[in-house]
Amino acid sequence: MTSQPLHPLTPWALERLTLLINHVLASETVAMDKLRPHAGRSLSVQWTSASGFRPPEWVDRLLPLQNGLPPALMWTITPAGLLEWTPEALTPQDMALTTPPALRLTVTLPPPWQLAWEALRGNRPEVQIEGDAQMAETAAWLLKNLRWDLEDDLARWLGAAPTELLRRTAESARDALQRGWGTLRARSHGAPHR
Repeated sequence: MTSQPLHPLTPWALERLTLLINHVLASETVAMDKLRPHAGRSLSVQWTSASGFRPPEWVDRLLPLQNGLPPALMWTITPAGLLEWTPEALTPQDMALTTPPALRLTVTLPPPWQLAWEALRGNRPEVQIEGDAQMAETAAWLLKNLRWDLEDDLARWLGAAPTELLRRTAESARDALQRGWGTLRARSHGAPHR
């Protein structure tokens, strides 16, 4: 059950998320080609937490939490092979009034520090796919193969040289964080310091 009314920024943020997803889809024509046969059908994304972690209270002010997790989100596939956000499906009561999605993706959310660590390593959260077999096959392909080429997008806006500098800086920061995390783990397991 939603604990608070929807924050005015929530629809704006979810519309921007949809634009980002569509940007990534449009950058890979094969992805759009795979989605086109499913035009008019919907998919939902739900969340679960294996660790029992609950987001901080301020998150509930932006996106009303249901049992400590973000609400399920729903998109409809357009004839172009892109996604259109279904804003009516933000609460359990609203979800009951909409047509059930043909596909349901359940994302397991680890604690934020673990999510950040896995992202640094290039890993994605665990996703369970349920529903129509053909759509599930398409979703599995998209999750496995679709990547946001942030470096290419930045190069279009900033130019090649500043983007290369940002890439190297980000890689150095990631490597330093990985080394630091490795050192912390080694110390916590009783390994000698170096």
